[in-house]
Amino acid sequence: MTHDIPGIVIFDIDGTLTDSVAQHQRAFESALRTFSFPDLRTDWSHYTHHTDSAIFQQAWEEAQFDGRAKVADLESRYQLALEHEFASSPFTEIAGATLFLQWLKERAWTVVYATGSLRFGAEKKLAAVGVVAEEVILVTASEFSTREDILREAIRVGSQHFPEQKPGAIISIGDGLWDLKTARNLALPFIGIGRDAKAELLKASGAPVFSDFHDLMSNGTALLK
Repeated sequence: MTHDIPGIVIFDIDGTLTDSVAQHQRAFESALRTFSFPDLRTDWSHYTHHTDSAIFQQAWEEAQFDGRAKVADLESRYQLALEHEFASSPFTEIAGATLFLQWLKERAWTVVYATGSLRFGAEKKLAAVGVVAEEVILVTASEFSTREDILREAIRVGSQHFPEQKPGAIISIGDGLWDLKTARNLALPFIGIGRDAKAELLKASGAPVFSDFHDLMSNGTALLK
Protein backbone atom coordinates (compact mmCIF):
# COMPACT_ATOMS: atom_id res chain seq x y z
CA MET A 1 0.00 0.00 0.00
CA THR A 2 1.26 3.53 -0.78
CA HIS A 3 0.35 6.59 1.29
CA ASP A 4 1.05 10.18 0.20
CA ILE A 5 -0.06 11.37 3.63
CA PRO A 6 1.61 9.80 6.68
CA GLY A 7 -0.81 8.05 8.96
CA ILE A 8 -1.10 6.49 12.39
CA VAL A 9 0.72 3.45 13.72
CA ILE A 10 -0.84 1.85 16.78
CA PHE A 11 1.51 -0.20 18.94
CA ASP A 12 0.75 -2.86 21.46
CA ILE A 13 3.53 -2.93 24.08
CA ASP A 14 4.11 -6.27 25.86
CA GLY A 15 5.71 -8.72 23.44
CA THR A 16 5.62 -6.13 20.67
CA LEU A 17 7.93 -3.33 21.80
CA THR A 18 9.24 -4.94 25.00
CA ASP A 19 10.08 -8.51 25.97
CA SER A 20 8.01 -8.17 29.14
CA VAL A 21 5.11 -10.59 28.79
CA ALA A 22 6.31 -13.05 31.44
CA GLN A 23 7.02 -10.36 34.03
CA HIS A 24 3.71 -8.65 33.38
CA GLN A 25 1.71 -11.86 33.67
CA ARG A 26 3.42 -12.92 36.89
CA ALA A 27 2.83 -9.49 38.43
CA PHE A 28 -0.78 -9.39 37.25
CA GLU A 29 -1.54 -12.84 38.65
CA SER A 30 0.19 -11.96 41.92
CA ALA A 31 -1.92 -8.81 42.23
CA LEU A 32 -5.13 -10.72 41.48
CA ARG A 33 -4.37 -13.34 44.12
CA THR A 34 -4.25 -10.69 46.83
CA PHE A 35 -8.04 -10.46 46.43
CA SER A 36 -8.43 -14.11 47.48
CA PHE A 37 -10.60 -15.19 44.56
CA PRO A 38 -11.88 -18.68 45.50
CA ASP A 39 -11.31 -20.17 42.04
CA LEU A 40 -9.17 -17.84 39.95
CA ARG A 41 -8.77 -18.94 36.32
CA THR A 42 -5.32 -18.06 35.02
CA ASP A 43 -5.72 -19.00 31.37
CA TRP A 44 -6.34 -15.42 30.34
CA SER A 45 -7.43 -16.43 26.83
CA HIS A 46 -10.64 -17.86 28.30
CA TYR A 47 -11.85 -14.46 29.52
CA THR A 48 -14.27 -12.46 27.41
CA HIS A 49 -11.94 -9.48 26.99
CA HIS A 50 -8.16 -9.75 27.06
CA THR A 51 -7.29 -6.70 29.16
CA ASP A 52 -6.16 -6.45 32.77
CA SER A 53 -9.19 -4.49 33.89
CA ALA A 54 -11.73 -6.69 32.09
CA ILE A 55 -10.18 -9.89 33.47
CA PHE A 56 -10.27 -8.42 36.97
CA GLN A 57 -13.90 -7.37 36.59
CA GLN A 58 -14.95 -10.75 35.22
CA ALA A 59 -13.08 -12.64 37.95
CA TRP A 60 -14.81 -10.43 40.53
CA GLU A 61 -18.23 -11.20 39.07
CA GLU A 62 -17.50 -14.93 38.87
CA ALA A 63 -16.47 -14.90 42.53
CA GLN A 64 -19.78 -13.17 43.33
CA PHE A 65 -18.04 -10.61 45.49
CA ASP A 66 -20.15 -7.69 46.76
CA GLY A 67 -19.98 -4.30 45.08
CA ARG A 68 -18.05 -3.37 41.97
CA ALA A 69 -14.48 -4.31 41.21
CA LYS A 70 -12.29 -1.22 41.70
CA VAL A 71 -9.52 -1.12 39.11
CA ALA A 72 -7.64 1.44 41.22
CA ASP A 73 -7.28 -1.18 43.96
CA LEU A 74 -5.89 -3.67 41.46
CA GLU A 75 -3.50 -1.09 40.04
CA SER A 76 -1.90 -0.30 43.41
CA ARG A 77 -1.26 -3.98 44.07
CA TYR A 78 -0.05 -4.58 40.54
CA GLN A 79 2.41 -1.72 40.87
CA LEU A 80 4.09 -3.35 43.86
CA ALA A 81 4.20 -6.75 42.16
CA LEU A 82 5.55 -5.35 38.90
CA GLU A 83 8.29 -3.35 40.60
CA HIS A 84 9.41 -6.60 42.25
CA GLU A 85 9.31 -8.48 38.94
CA PHE A 86 11.31 -5.87 37.07
CA ALA A 87 13.89 -5.72 39.86
CA SER A 88 14.39 -9.49 39.85
CA SER A 89 13.85 -10.09 36.11
CA PRO A 90 14.86 -7.06 34.02
CA PHE A 91 13.47 -6.97 30.50
CA THR A 92 14.74 -5.65 27.18
CA GLU A 93 13.19 -4.11 24.10
CA ILE A 94 12.21 -6.27 21.16
CA ALA A 95 15.21 -5.98 18.83
CA GLY A 96 15.11 -2.80 16.78
CA ALA A 97 12.09 -1.25 18.53
CA THR A 98 13.77 2.05 19.38
CA LEU A 99 15.23 2.36 15.88
CA PHE A 100 11.86 1.66 14.29
CA LEU A 101 10.11 4.28 16.41
CA GLN A 102 12.74 6.78 15.27
CA TRP A 103 12.25 5.66 11.65
CA LEU A 104 8.52 6.39 11.92
CA LYS A 105 9.16 9.77 13.53
CA GLU A 106 11.50 10.79 10.72
CA ARG A 107 8.77 9.99 8.22
CA ALA A 108 6.12 11.99 10.09
CA TRP A 109 3.99 9.03 11.13
CA THR A 110 1.87 9.59 14.23
CA VAL A 111 2.66 6.90 16.78
CA VAL A 112 0.13 5.93 19.45
CA TYR A 113 0.23 3.21 22.07
CA ALA A 114 -2.77 1.06 22.94
CA THR A 115 -2.37 -1.73 25.48
CA GLY A 116 -4.42 -4.17 27.52
CA SER A 117 -2.00 -3.55 30.38
CA LEU A 118 -2.69 -1.24 33.29
CA ARG A 119 -1.20 2.23 32.93
CA PHE A 120 1.60 1.94 35.47
CA GLY A 121 3.06 -1.06 33.69
CA ALA A 122 2.67 0.52 30.27
CA GLU A 123 4.58 3.61 31.36
CA LYS A 124 7.43 1.56 32.82
CA LYS A 125 7.73 -0.54 29.67
CA LEU A 126 7.65 2.43 27.30
CA ALA A 127 10.48 4.02 29.26
CA ALA A 128 12.63 1.03 28.27
CA VAL A 129 12.35 2.05 24.60
CA GLY A 130 13.01 5.72 25.32
CA VAL A 131 9.37 6.82 25.28
CA VAL A 132 8.15 9.26 27.92
CA ALA A 133 4.52 8.34 28.51
CA GLU A 134 3.47 11.88 29.35
CA GLU A 135 4.68 13.06 25.94
CA VAL A 136 2.80 10.54 23.78
CA ILE A 137 -0.68 9.17 23.19
CA LEU A 138 -1.10 6.19 25.48
CA VAL A 139 -4.41 4.45 26.13
CA THR A 140 -4.52 1.56 28.58
CA ALA A 141 -6.75 -0.87 30.45
CA SER A 142 -6.84 1.61 33.30
CA GLU A 143 -9.18 3.76 31.20
CA PHE A 144 -11.07 1.21 29.07
CA SER A 145 -11.85 -2.45 29.59
CA THR A 146 -12.00 -3.73 25.99
CA ARG A 147 -9.26 -3.70 23.42
CA GLU A 148 -11.62 -2.30 20.82
CA ASP A 149 -12.41 0.71 23.01
CA ILE A 150 -8.71 1.17 23.79
CA LEU A 151 -7.83 1.26 20.09
CA ARG A 152 -10.77 3.47 19.19
CA GLU A 153 -9.67 6.06 21.73
CA ALA A 154 -6.05 5.91 20.55
CA ILE A 155 -7.22 6.45 16.97
CA ARG A 156 -9.54 9.29 18.01
CA VAL A 157 -6.77 11.18 19.78
CA GLY A 158 -4.17 10.36 17.15
CA SER A 159 -6.45 11.63 14.40
CA GLN A 160 -6.40 15.07 15.99
CA HIS A 161 -2.91 15.42 14.47
CA PHE A 162 -4.63 15.58 11.07
CA PRO A 163 -7.04 18.52 11.49
CA GLU A 164 -7.47 19.25 7.78
CA GLN A 165 -7.39 15.76 6.33
CA LYS A 166 -7.72 12.14 7.27
CA PRO A 167 -4.57 10.16 8.11
CA GLY A 168 -3.10 8.33 5.13
CA ALA A 169 -3.47 4.98 6.87
CA ILE A 170 -4.07 3.52 10.30
CA ILE A 171 -1.99 0.40 10.95
CA SER A 172 -1.93 -1.80 14.05
CA ILE A 173 1.25 -3.60 15.15
CA GLY A 174 1.05 -6.37 17.75
CA ASP A 175 2.32 -9.77 18.78
CA GLY A 176 -0.77 -11.78 19.70
CA LEU A 177 -3.97 -13.18 18.30
CA TRP A 178 -5.93 -10.74 20.45
CA ASP A 179 -4.12 -7.87 18.72
CA LEU A 180 -4.95 -9.32 15.31
CA LYS A 181 -8.57 -9.99 16.27
CA THR A 182 -9.02 -6.43 17.54
CA ALA A 183 -7.49 -4.95 14.39
CA ARG A 184 -9.82 -7.00 12.24
CA ASN A 185 -12.83 -6.06 14.34
CA LEU A 186 -11.97 -2.43 13.59
CA ALA A 187 -11.08 -3.13 9.92
CA LEU A 188 -7.44 -2.09 10.40
CA PRO A 189 -4.40 -3.41 8.55
CA PHE A 190 -2.21 -5.45 10.91
CA ILE A 191 1.50 -6.26 11.14
CA GLY A 192 2.64 -9.01 13.47
CA ILE A 193 5.87 -9.12 15.48
CA GLY A 194 6.95 -12.47 16.87
CA ARG A 195 8.87 -15.70 16.70
CA ASP A 196 8.24 -19.42 17.00
CA ALA A 197 4.75 -20.61 17.99
CA LYS A 198 3.35 -17.11 18.40
CA ALA A 199 4.48 -16.14 14.93
CA GLU A 200 3.06 -19.33 13.44
CA LEU A 201 -0.35 -18.62 14.96
CA LEU A 202 -0.40 -15.15 13.43
CA LYS A 203 0.79 -16.45 10.06
CA ALA A 204 -1.85 -19.19 10.12
CA SER A 205 -4.44 -16.44 10.56
CA GLY A 206 -3.19 -14.66 7.47
CA ALA A 207 -1.16 -11.85 9.05
CA PRO A 208 2.22 -10.63 7.78
CA VAL A 209 4.73 -11.39 10.56
CA PHE A 210 8.29 -10.24 11.21
CA SER A 211 10.62 -11.69 13.80
CA ASP A 212 11.60 -8.27 15.19
CA PHE A 213 11.87 -4.66 14.06
CA HIS A 214 15.18 -5.19 12.27
CA ASP A 215 13.37 -7.77 10.16
CA LEU A 216 10.45 -5.38 9.61
CA MET A 217 12.74 -2.54 8.58
CA SER A 218 14.65 -4.82 6.18
CA ASN A 219 11.72 -6.63 4.65
CA GLY A 220 8.44 -4.97 5.51
CA THR A 221 8.59 -1.20 5.24
CA ALA A 222 6.63 -1.34 1.98
CA LEU A 223 3.62 -1.94 4.23
CA LEU A 224 4.17 1.57 5.61
CA LYS A 225 4.93 3.55 2.47
